[in-house]
Amino acid sequence: MIPQISQAPGLVQLVLTFLESLKEQGFTGDTATSYADRLSLSTDNSIYQLLPDAVLFPRSTADVALIARVAGEARFSTLVFTPRGGGTGTNGQSLNQGIIVDMSRYMNRILEINPEQGWVRVEAGVIKDQLNAYLKPFGFFFHLNYPPVTVQRLAA
Repeated sequence: MIPQISQAPGLVQLVLTFLESLKEQGFTGDTATSYADRLSLSTDNSIYQLLPDAVLFPRSTADVALIARVAGEARFSTLVFTPRGGGTGTNGQSLNQGIIVDMSRYMNRILEINPEQGWVRVEAGVIKDQLNAYLKPFGFFFHLNYPPVTVQRLAA
């Protein structure tokens, strides 16, 4: 059962300290700590639900590197981080009770395509439907093979 807002769990001081340190060191992305924000990211496309302590929305790879650098400090060694793309996983992969690093808000660009070699370079927040819409004029679609992930030419 989802708790009522009056019963919302508070924030852990170590998480708040981490977020303050991140901002002091130049983090340019967004942070979300309100109960409503955390609740909206407590689910994905699965049946699971875990309320995170906080959510980070990095704007760039520099922000992601900064998160990793600050998280590597000894005082933050007990914090748990989970990356999140589009939140379309069906097994709860993007959920945790720690800090979610959500790439979908800003890091969702398609950066480069090489139709001759059949590859595309994207940021972590790109979702499959967005990628396939982009690839269609080139005659490609994104297909998951386990392993590897491939970009395949559309059938004639």
